[in-house]
Amino acid sequence: EVANKIRKYIVLPPGVVGNPESRFEVTQLPSGDVIDVKIRRSSGNAALDAAVDRAIHKSSPLPKPPHPEFFERVLDIPYQPREKD
Repeated sequence: EVANKIRKYIVLPPGVVGNPESRFEVTQLPSGDVIDVKIRRSSGNAALDAAVDRAIHKSSPLPKPPHPEFFERVLDIPYQPREKD
């Protein structure tokens, strides 16, 4: 899954307090190659936002959906340092 692949590349910066959420818009090719990443909502921590941005780029190519008809060119990807239970 896309979120799990991105999460494994994130290096959390020191001093992240709480569980701030950021949201990214990721444009990809049908191959899963990432061609653009835009932050849509900042977590309020510039270092954390930059770490997530880097992780998204490192995750390219992103995993493909199980069926080609589920492919989305533009993905909305939320991120929080601590997964919700």
